[in-house]
Amino acid sequence: MLQGIEQLSPTTKKLTINIPSDVITSETNIVYNKLRATSKIPGFRPGKVPQAILEKKYSKNVEAEVIEKIIPEFYVKAIKEANLEPVSYPHIDDKIELVPGQPLSFTVTIEVKPEIGELKYQGIALKEKPVTIENDDIEKTLKLMQESKALYSVTEDALKKDDMAIINTDVYIADNLNEELSYKDYPLVLNTESMPNEFINALIGKKKGEPAEVKLNFENDHPNKTIAGKEVLFKVHITEAKKKNIPPLDDDFAKEANCSTMEELKNKIKDNLTKMKKSQINLEYKKDILNELIKVHTFDVPNSMVEGEIDSLIYKAKQDAEKKGETLKADEELKREYETTARDNVKSVLLLEAIGKKEKIGATEDDIKKAINETAVRNNLKPEEVTKLYSVREGSIEALRSRLFADKVLDFILEEATIK
Repeated sequence: MLQGIEQLSPTTKKLTINIPSDVITSETNIVYNKLRATSKIPGFRPGKVPQAILEKKYSKNVEAEVIEKIIPEFYVKAIKEANLEPVSYPHIDDKIELVPGQPLSFTVTIEVKPEIGELKYQGIALKEKPVTIENDDIEKTLKLMQESKALYSVTEDALKKDDMAIINTDVYIADNLNEELSYKDYPLVLNTESMPNEFINALIGKKKGEPAEVKLNFENDHPNKTIAGKEVLFKVHITEAKKKNIPPLDDDFAKEANCSTMEELKNKIKDNLTKMKKSQINLEYKKDILNELIKVHTFDVPNSMVEGEIDSLIYKAKQDAEKKGETLKADEELKREYETTARDNVKSVLLLEAIGKKEKIGATEDDIKKAINETAVRNNLKPEEVTKLYSVREGSIEALRSRLFADKVLDFILEEATIK
């Protein structure tokens, strides 16, 4: 039974809960009856052990079992009675002990979702972001397509930028050969994306069979500790030279892209770029909507939700840093940096949830199935493989449901917005 609610802050409440003595007695008797049926005590037949003996032997265990059952049960009832939505585990303020024949009164402190008040989301004014596709955008896409179709052929000529060299490389650190870093038959495309500029320049102009030497000095914070802060000598031997052959942009090229002519291919590229641009602008509108919602609604957010979001942001930052071989700041410094972002993220979640509830918007099973099928087609996977990926990467399919829900609410608000 809920006896009282004390508001400690806009998002923290203390509940006083009372459990009647007859409930405690009934649950205690149930546990002892189960024990009586299974206990084997010398001098007594099964099921005939007096309760006094059972109490002497098992009272602590029985008390723990009764508490473990009735506390969660009455806590859930109190939460429903108070119409509260907890966002963290409850903290039981005092040690709980049962006194025979007496009711049990205890208090729990919980964090709850805040009262947001009046929701302001209709008719949000957004600045128009025009969709424009320039000829230069189409040419850049064609160039990328052209590059992707490039083939390499063996040549006796000197290597030029973007050609390929098949190389054997011996790596020396302080005049000592490092076999672990050395390699053979490595296909190296001669551009600065693949290796440092000095290394590429040392090979440009060379021919098959010719050697080259390159000295590189690596920074102290280089992720590879073997070469960090050291001068490294690379002795390179070109075993084969390959010339880059780029196909011409003609109707034959267009046919490989399932178009009859280059003009048709360009129109197709323009349509695709337009769709991508519209999708990008749509995302930008939604970010603007979230910023506006955060700005016009003032309310406290639960600390536990903010801390959880900070932990999530730090975890993602660490993953990104690991992929890039970068070193991150200390956790405490990152926590301070991410606090505002985390607080805004939590406000966004609570606001969208409140608006979705008011407008009766939800992510259905059909929405989830459609999203999974679209992802499967886009990535050439089976739907069950996509479902498994979501479960492994994010713990459950509920993360997808949350994203779909947020997107549907934002779509609804965007439809109501005024674009100037």
